[in-house]
Amino acid sequence: MANLSRVPGRVELLCKTMVERVTPVLSNSSAGGADVGDAQTAWQHPPNPGDKSTQSVLRAFASLPASVVLGHLQSSLQGLAEAEANKRLNVAGPNLLTSTKPVPWWRLLLLILPNPFNILLAILAIVSVATPDPNWKTFTILMVMIVISCALRFWQEYRSGIAVIKLQSSVKMGVQVRRQHMSLEKPMGAAVPESKASIHQQELVPGDIVVIQPGLSIPADCLILESACLQISQSSLTGESEPLRKVPSLQFEKFEQEGDSLFDLENIAFMGTSVISGSGLGVVLRTGDDTFIATIMKELKKKRPINSFQRGIRNVTYMLIAFMVTMVPIVLVISGKSTGNWKDAALFSLSVAVGLVPEMLPAIVNANLARGAFLLSKKKAIVKRLDSIQNLGGMSILCSDKTGTLTKDEIALLNYIDCQGNRDSGVFQLAYINAVCQDGHSNNIDAATIKFKSPENNIGIPNYTKVTTIPFTFERRRSSCVIRGPTKKLKLICKGAFEEVSALCTRFRDCTSTLELDREKREWLAQTAHRFSSEGQRVILIASRELSEYQVDGDDIEGDLEHDLTAEGFLTLLDPLKEDAAASVQRLQDLRVDVRILTGDNLPVALNLCRALNLVTHVDEESIQAVTGSDLARLEGTEEFHNVVKSCKVFAKLTPSQKGQVVSSLKREAECVGMLGDGINDCIALRLADVGISVDSGAGVAKDCADVILTEKALDIVADSVTIGRVTYGNTIKYIKMVASSNFGNVFSILIASSWLPFQPMASLQILVQNLLYDFSQLAIPWDRMDEEYLLEPKQWNVRDLLRFIVVLGPTSSTIDMCTFCLGWFYYGIRSTDDPEAVKRFQTHWFMQGLLTQTMIVHLLRTAKIPVIQRRASRILVASTVAIMLIGFSIPYIPVLKTAVKLVRPENSFMGFMVVGLVVYCIEVQLVKMLYIRVFGTWL
Repeated sequence: MANLSRVPGRVELLCKTMVERVTPVLSNSSAGGADVGDAQTAWQHPPNPGDKSTQSVLRAFASLPASVVLGHLQSSLQGLAEAEANKRLNVAGPNLLTSTKPVPWWRLLLLILPNPFNILLAILAIVSVATPDPNWKTFTILMVMIVISCALRFWQEYRSGIAVIKLQSSVKMGVQVRRQHMSLEKPMGAAVPESKASIHQQELVPGDIVVIQPGLSIPADCLILESACLQISQSSLTGESEPLRKVPSLQFEKFEQEGDSLFDLENIAFMGTSVISGSGLGVVLRTGDDTFIATIMKELKKKRPINSFQRGIRNVTYMLIAFMVTMVPIVLVISGKSTGNWKDAALFSLSVAVGLVPEMLPAIVNANLARGAFLLSKKKAIVKRLDSIQNLGGMSILCSDKTGTLTKDEIALLNYIDCQGNRDSGVFQLAYINAVCQDGHSNNIDAATIKFKSPENNIGIPNYTKVTTIPFTFERRRSSCVIRGPTKKLKLICKGAFEEVSALCTRFRDCTSTLELDREKREWLAQTAHRFSSEGQRVILIASRELSEYQVDGDDIEGDLEHDLTAEGFLTLLDPLKEDAAASVQRLQDLRVDVRILTGDNLPVALNLCRALNLVTHVDEESIQAVTGSDLARLEGTEEFHNVVKSCKVFAKLTPSQKGQVVSSLKREAECVGMLGDGINDCIALRLADVGISVDSGAGVAKDCADVILTEKALDIVADSVTIGRVTYGNTIKYIKMVASSNFGNVFSILIASSWLPFQPMASLQILVQNLLYDFSQLAIPWDRMDEEYLLEPKQWNVRDLLRFIVVLGPTSSTIDMCTFCLGWFYYGIRSTDDPEAVKRFQTHWFMQGLLTQTMIVHLLRTAKIPVIQRRASRILVASTVAIMLIGFSIPYIPVLKTAVKLVRPENSFMGFMVVGLVVYCIEVQLVKMLYIRVFGTWL
């Protein structure tokens, strides 16, 4: 049995239980006993059967000796036999997370069909054929509109899904493992030849021995068995840029104190984290959906919350339904009483209901979104969900992760200063020589120091010869080297953490001389180091010492040489901003997007980032604009939590769940919230946001949760995407406002005419044809331009604003309708149903005038400026409106068409009246627009 004398409390009991459970199983297995089946499956069971949660299992493994863990997993340092690995792969399944498969086409289609507008059109289509006199033309037209809108959306989202899968599958990951060239049935004690094999990450199983090397992305949750200066970055999980050391030490305290962070376990390497430096061996504990990452994935399986676009579409649909419920009964009663024909009145009121609904709305909305997706693809962005394009335009708050998103996720040398606070190339020369001499034992600080030297920096390095090296260890927190300089004298150069190196210093360099390091100077150095640390920088102290020949001949070089050092100066290092981060954030702020920082890193680092990005003018650790995850945890479930989230710009030391809580809290304030992140710890927030944005180099899980994926690491794409989103939203709301106000104006005119005229001012089919022609003229809307001023602020769905626009502009359009009615009644004398041809002429006049006015008036309504003079529509929109006006004007003159639509040739004199009416109407609308903007301060 393993030695358990040093193991405390609960861990001792756990060890004894496991050893007692594993030993007989293995013995029976080797002896060919009856429990061979148990031996073959014991590796599947957790070490603590009472609690099978991933966190508890990993804590339990971390607190056990390696021999006990290997025994439980039925493995060894030589690895698994190939046959056994294959058996386990069949049992455990491939080492993959769920959610990597594309959505099947049929499921995507089912998700697209139940759009609120589609449902509304479908109901109207069914009602149109459910009457005693079914109108199959109306039914066909409405169903065609539904098919067109669904086809547009399906094609774009299906293509985007395929593109994302190709992006993810382009990254293949191989893993080196130890494998035995024998089966487990070989007699105990026989020689076990081992070798390294390279396998695909998917083929890893519990018990595999993984060879850990620099640059490796940890392929599964592993227990560290051996390590040599091993440093692993957990930034994808925690957001902290500082790499952690990983050693094969037992984590007793972490098991006893389960409130501690799971990420503090020094002997556990988590799936998805990255090896920065060093090497080691690890035994695979958990794979696939049993890993820690999978616990985050479980949060993502919850139903996705409704986003800003979906809320807007739903509210607009409700508004149109409210209009129909109000107007249709009124039209039915008035028309029935005035004509006495209730059957025709019912059919006419149904046509009014159809006339109130923009039939082409789903198609034009999806055409707008598809056009936006195409423009974003040109900007190197893949849109997975078309809804997200308009959410980009409405985004008022962007929550951004720090590490790897705004920063490069790598340590870079920032400055080198002497003990007087001045930049000194001599300090860098010593640091550079020390870094180069650590060959084979270098870490990320050494790599950053070596990388900093370039022709641009123009820092010369004196000739030297390496004599020996004292490598870095986590216990010493420093590394040293002995060199022979140009004068052939020996010098020791020490580099390391400020506290450890300063304790070895007795003097400091002052220009060319050295002075005694008294208490006052020691305090100054400590304050300087603290100041840099408070700004989020890593501080390294450089020291040196002149040596004689006999001093390097002893066995205890470390103890003999690292004392009485002279402090030379500081290195400061930082995870630097991406080159375009500051400019991109400024562009977003210019677009009135409030940028918030959500990071798992510590508060000083986050604050330093905010200062570099000019996100706030003044912020410190006591500021109300900065808060940590522990502070938020104390406020969770209270109203104060939401107040703090609303006012804060910087959120540090957040867990993945807390990032999601912050996003949800901001959405609670009716904000349209975006999330920019590429780590596993960003997934929950990406899913909960109105629009989630990731990059192609981000974690696979993050890309699964994102709505938009940037195929290049250029943050400027985000600002471009916001602008494109606003153009897309603007063109969509432009169409909705124009068509809804026009339709309402028509229905308002019908309502007045029904109480006045003894006949219907326009037949049901004529209303439908007029609406369709107008809608077809608007198919060019996605290619239209928006006013530059409109793009300067976030735009969100506002039903109140839409209702106000309809109520003001709708009756305005009815004024010219009333003039046309009066012209027919008083001038042409059409006052009864006795002359069917005269009634058709009345309807023809209004059909032509209505179509021409609402099509031409598009150019006045599409901009807050004066049309043509100050702002012009796109050429394609001009062409489409002119074409539809010509078609509408020609229908009464083409025998086949006028017969089909039940129109007649208009009076020649009506042409003159119509031209005058159009001119007067344009002037009226422009005046109403100017007054509307003056009163309400907005237009579209």
